[in-house]
Amino acid sequence: MLEEWFQLPESRRSHATDAVAFAFRLLRDQPQLCETLRGNAPELIANWLMSHLHNANLG
Repeated sequence: MLEEWFQLPESRRSHATDAVAFAFRLLRDQPQLCETLRGNAPELIANWLMSHLHNANLG
């Protein structure tokens, strides 16, 4: 999942809304990746990506 995130151009992964949009697209396109996350999958994925987004903005 992280690999797909970093394949996006930097301009498409620089804001919180980018992380949320990516999470929803990932769930739509590859639901099998998130079967164990159940109903709160979008929130968990977005939170996970937000930590990487924050770290990328600091670096």
